[in-house]
Amino acid sequence: MAIDVIVGLQRGDEGKGRFVDMLAEDSNVVARFNGGNNAGHTVVLPDGRDLALHLVPSGIAHSHTMNIIGNGTLINPIKLVEEIEDIKSKGIKVSRDNLKLSSASHLILPHHIYDDEIREAGAGGQGSTKSGIAQVSSYKAMRTGARTEIIKNSPKKLEELAYDGLMAQKPLREALGLPSINEKEVAKKYVEYAQMLREYVTDTVFWLNQQLRKPKPVKVLAEGAQAFLLDIDHGMYPFTTSSSTTSGGATIGLGVPPSFIKNIVGVAKAIQSHVGGGPFVTEIHDKKLLKQLHGDMKKIDAEKGTTTGRVRRLGYFDLPQIRRAQMVNGEETNQVMALSKLDWVQRFGDKIPICVAYQRKGKTLKIAPDAAYKLDQSEPVYEYLPNWEEDITHIRDFEKLPINAQNYINYIEHQTGIPISMIGVGPQRDQVITR
Repeated sequence: MAIDVIVGLQRGDEGKGRFVDMLAEDSNVVARFNGGNNAGHTVVLPDGRDLALHLVPSGIAHSHTMNIIGNGTLINPIKLVEEIEDIKSKGIKVSRDNLKLSSASHLILPHHIYDDEIREAGAGGQGSTKSGIAQVSSYKAMRTGARTEIIKNSPKKLEELAYDGLMAQKPLREALGLPSINEKEVAKKYVEYAQMLREYVTDTVFWLNQQLRKPKPVKVLAEGAQAFLLDIDHGMYPFTTSSSTTSGGATIGLGVPPSFIKNIVGVAKAIQSHVGGGPFVTEIHDKKLLKQLHGDMKKIDAEKGTTTGRVRRLGYFDLPQIRRAQMVNGEETNQVMALSKLDWVQRFGDKIPICVAYQRKGKTLKIAPDAAYKLDQSEPVYEYLPNWEEDITHIRDFEKLPINAQNYINYIEHQTGIPISMIGVGPQRDQVITR
């Protein structure tokens, strides 16, 4: 067993990038297995600069790490090239020696993005990032999509696909009064950017399985985008993404057997957040408290989307939802939890509300139900723990935390049955307590 999987247990934005960055120090390979550039991870570099990543795995900041963008991902060539250039501008090497792009991943074509914008502009909008994720996923399911292999195999065919898709969509764009575009130039530019990715495109499934089967196998960190409630099968459908965000998605999105999975690290945030629509059982609506929790919106840990820039909705810690996420991701395995933003809990004031159960139709639920409409019908049941006053951002040992902070961590562990092995006490890369 050589693969550790890191997944989000809530609604995304749990701070997975920071923990992936930490775990990457002891990993030979960091592999992204789902989603596209609609996701965003922020890594704080050793010199304090922040590196915003959307598709490139978080291990890119480590010189010894091979980074894989797996077959389960969705690729916008223009955005990926721009991201690679941004990484290089920060003095970080990016080449075929430390980045591999699966030839079996699927390409987001220009008309997929326009389709997404058109949908979001109408009554059917779902709070999408307008990245074309749902559209490319539907083309993939209908077997009419384009895999990244076409970049090497037939760039002329790729240009034709991009152009034909835009031309077929043109009447709809005109009917909606959208600005006109030069379809031929857009298709041409798209292929030019796609060709810049040629050196990275390879059979990542074959390469990764070769590494895993060596006498001394590599240590792989599988990095998931988004989070449990956004999973296409297990999340709050239809307010989800279009891929599997659970630990099981790692085997499909990388093409590796589940027998290779060793540990599962579920990341949660002490004050959960959400961008976009969908039910939110423990959502906070008190404007004064929200302002107090959000704090300085210019800081690196501000609650606004890495990809969208939208201010996130905030909510209390939700144990029923965490329990369901842990159940599906594999609580019987060597599962541990990482908790971020413990330093924000102090902003609640004297008491810390924690949702311990739901009330729905006269029943008490310890584990969250399986549908968005059921979540809409649920009311939170809270317990309250005493807060602490001390600044904890400088603390690196669990035993040195205020007793109420220790009790808070112990309470969550007791309620979930899962140990919390890493605790974030600030946004900087060294502001973590490891147990």
